[in-house]
Amino acid sequence: MDASPPAVLPPPHPDHPPSTTTHKKNLTLASLLSPLSQSTPLIPDAVTAHYLTLAGLPPPPETPLPLARLLALATQKFIADIAADAYQYSRIRSGSVTSNNPLGGLGGVAAAGVRDEGGKGGGKVGGVRAGFGGGGGGGAARTVLTMEDLGMAVGEYGVSVRRGEFYR
Repeated sequence: MDASPPAVLPPPHPDHPPSTTTHKKNLTLASLLSPLSQSTPLIPDAVTAHYLTLAGLPPPPETPLPLARLLALATQKFIADIAADAYQYSRIRSGSVTSNNPLGGLGGVAAAGVRDEGGKGGGKVGGVRAGFGGGGGGGAARTVLTMEDLGMAVGEYGVSVRRGEFYR
């Protein structure tokens, strides 16, 4: 193995124009930033400006507005990804809760082993009926987002969410 140091390229001469790859990168960045000046992300510009100053960057009068909106758009995507992951964790959690119910997969009559003798009623015995404490109608079950689901979702991104000691 040769232990020679890696070759270092000399800095470009000021009289030479930039390379074509640098020019293409600048065009690509310009084509990305130009539509952002006309569109507004869901996060308002004032909120973006506030958090830019908290992070140590100059507010949008010094920072170009398209760049600030690009950061807001990236933040919006990050929040949307976390919400989607938390929703999936919630669906997994609620699916495992209903599968532990021994009567969940069977109809109420078959599960209870009781048959309606009079032929009237025709509904499930022991099942939740609309208007009788079932929490609503016959639609799909509501998905509830909990801190457990949110904590698992942000944990994938390296963020630790824990409850305070006084809640334990």
